[in-house]
Amino acid sequence: MRTYLFQVLIWLCPLSLFGQTGTENNIYDTDIRTVQLQLAGSPLSLPIVDLPTRMNAMLLEFDHMGDEIKDYKYSIVHCNSDWQPSDLIDNQYIDGFLEDRITNVESSFNTLTSYTHYMLPLPNSNMRWSKSGNYLLKVFDADNDDELVLVRRFLVVEPTWRISAQFVRTAKVDKYNTHHEIDFTVKPKGERISNPQNDVKSFVLQNGRWDNAIGPIKPYITRGEDIIYDYQDQIVFPAGKEFRFFDLRTFDVRGERVKIIAEKHDYYEVTLQRDESRFDRAAVFREDADGRFVIDNRHYNQTLLQCDYARVLFSLGRNAPLDDQDVYVFGELSDWQIKPEFKMEFSDEAKAYYCEPLLKQGYYNYQYIVVDRKTGVEDTDGFEGSWYETGNQYTVLIYFRPFGARYDRLMGAATLKSGRP
Repeated sequence: MRTYLFQVLIWLCPLSLFGQTGTENNIYDTDIRTVQLQLAGSPLSLPIVDLPTRMNAMLLEFDHMGDEIKDYKYSIVHCNSDWQPSDLIDNQYIDGFLEDRITNVESSFNTLTSYTHYMLPLPNSNMRWSKSGNYLLKVFDADNDDELVLVRRFLVVEPTWRISAQFVRTAKVDKYNTHHEIDFTVKPKGERISNPQNDVKSFVLQNGRWDNAIGPIKPYITRGEDIIYDYQDQIVFPAGKEFRFFDLRTFDVRGERVKIIAEKHDYYEVTLQRDESRFDRAAVFREDADGRFVIDNRHYNQTLLQCDYARVLFSLGRNAPLDDQDVYVFGELSDWQIKPEFKMEFSDEAKAYYCEPLLKQGYYNYQYIVVDRKTGVEDTDGFEGSWYETGNQYTVLIYFRPFGARYDRLMGAATLKSGRP
C-alpha cells in the first residue's frame, strides 16, 4: 500500500485539542466520585452504541459522598467531530424531553464511608437520540442553581461503512520497537461521496482516550470506492507498557499488589506494594484492562452498594526527586487527567514518591506520568518505558459530512487490539 503510480496531495491536521470547559469528560464537583459511563452489563466497554439504539443500552453511574440525597438533572448535546455543538436544534436530535431528572438513587449500606449512588440508563422512555455522531451527557445540580457537575462523552454510530484496519511497523528507526502505527481502509456503503478530502474525516483513539486522540485525519488516497489511510509516521502512538494494577475487591484479605489493609473510623487505609521504575526493564506480558477500572467486591452475598472506599497509598521508589518535574498516578482512575489528588510528593526518608487518593473497591489499572512544571509537557516513558509488544485497544472513527449538511455523521467505528495474540 506504500507505492502508488501517481503522487497525491497529503494533508493531516495536527492533534486536536479537547480542553474546552463543558465539552470534555470532567467532574466539576469534588464530592462526586467513581463516574462510569459504559454499555449496560459490559464492564470496561467504551460508550459507543449503534443507531437505532436499544433502550437502556448504556448506563451512567456515580457516587455523591455523604448521606445527602441530591436532585440531579441531565441533558444531552449533539456535537460535531471536534466536540463543539452542532447546528442541529434540540428537537432535531432528541425524541422526548430536553432535560430530565435522575431518579434511580440508592444509599450505601454497611460501609464505613457513606455515599449515595446514582444510576441513569440511556436511552430511556423520556429521552432518546435520533441522529448519529458525538454526544455530551451533562449532569446538573438542581439544588444549586443547575450548576454543571459532570460531563461524559459518548458516540452513536450508523454502522454501515466497513473499516479494515491493521498494524504496520513504522518507517522511523527510533520508533520501530516502541510505537504502534495504524493503517486502515474505509468502504463506504449507501452514500455518494463527491469530495472525500472534504467530506470524510477520521479519528483514532488509544484505549478510549480523547486526550491523546489523533485527528481529524483526511483520506490519504481513494482507490475506486475505497478510502485509504496509509500515512507514514502520522497515525502513530507510543505503545507504552502493560498497565500496573492492584486488586481492591475485598478488605478481608490482601488482594494482588496490596501490602497492608487498615480499618479507620470512617474509611479504610490501603498500602500498595512499592513500585519501581521499569523504563529499562523488559516487557512483562499480562492481560490488563487497558488503563481502566471495574467496581466490584469478592463477597458473594454483598451487593455493589456495599463496596466501600479507601485511602490508597501509592509509592514509587527513587533515590532523589526529579528536577523541575512532577509525578502523577494516571489512568481512567484519574479521568485520564493530571489531577491534584493524584500528584505525588517525594519523601527523603522513604526515598520514594507517594500519594493517597480516595478510591472505591474494585480492580484498577494505572501508570505513572511525569509532567514538566514549566511547559506542562507530559511524559509517560519516564518511569514506564515503551515496547511494541504491548497490548492496547485502538478505535477508528469515521465521520461523514457532505457539502451543505448541518452535522457530522458517524458512519463507522472499528476496534483492534495490539500485542501478542
